[in-house]
Amino acid sequence: MGKVHSLFEISGKVGDYVFYELNGQQVIRKAPSKKKGPKTEAQKSVALQNTEFGKASSAGKMLRVALAEECSQLHDRYLYQRVSKLMLRLKSCDGAPIGSRTVQGGLTTAEGQAALANFHFQKVQKNFPQLLNAVYRQGNLCLSLFFAKDADFAITELQINFETRKFRRYKHGLPEVEKGTPFSLKKGFRHKKGFTDLLMISGAGFLQGVVVTADRNK
Repeated sequence: MGKVHSLFEISGKVGDYVFYELNGQQVIRKAPSKKKGPKTEAQKSVALQNTEFGKASSAGKMLRVALAEECSQLHDRYLYQRVSKLMLRLKSCDGAPIGSRTVQGGLTTAEGQAALANFHFQKVQKNFPQLLNAVYRQGNLCLSLFFAKDADFAITELQINFETRKFRRYKHGLPEVEKGTPFSLKKGFRHKKGFTDLLMISGAGFLQGVVVTADRNK
C-alpha cells in the first residue's frame, strides 16, 4: 500500500491499481488478480448446484405469487422459508444430471408428488381438510378428500410453468357431497405442455395441495 501525493483526487480502479481514502489520506494498492486456469470439478459442481438453488428459490417465489390469495389466510411471515425448503426437496427428486434438475421435473416423479401432498403450508398442524389425490379423467377432476371437522374450504386449480413464470388459476365451486365420498369437478383448464397442474385446498389457517395426474386406466 502506498500514499498518493496529487493535486487531483482519484478514487476507484485505474488500470491495475485501486485508489481510495484511508484515515484522511489517499492511498493506492494493486488490484487483486483473478485466478486463471480451468475450474476444478469441485468448482464446476458448486456452480451447477448454485444455479439449481437459484432456480428453486425463484420457483418458490413464483408459487407464493400464484397462491397469494390463499397464502394471505395463513398470516405467516416466515412462509417463504418453508416453501423454499420444499422447492429444494422437489428439485432433488428430479433424476436429471446436476445442473439440469428443476422443481417441475421433480413434480413428475412419485417421490416429488408425495412430498408436495404431505407438505402443509401452515406452520400450526391441526386437523384440517386435506386433498389425498386428484386424477384427470375425461375432462373432470376426480378427487379424494379427507374432511376434518366442519372447516370451510375452497379448492383452487393452478396451472403453472416454473421455468417461464407463467400461471393461471381457477377457483371451483363445491358441490354438495357426503363426507368420505369421492367427487368430481369440471376441469377449468386443458393440460398445456410445459405446465404443471396442481389442485389446492385452502381456508382460514391452512393450505395444502396435490399434483393432478392423468388417469392411466382410461
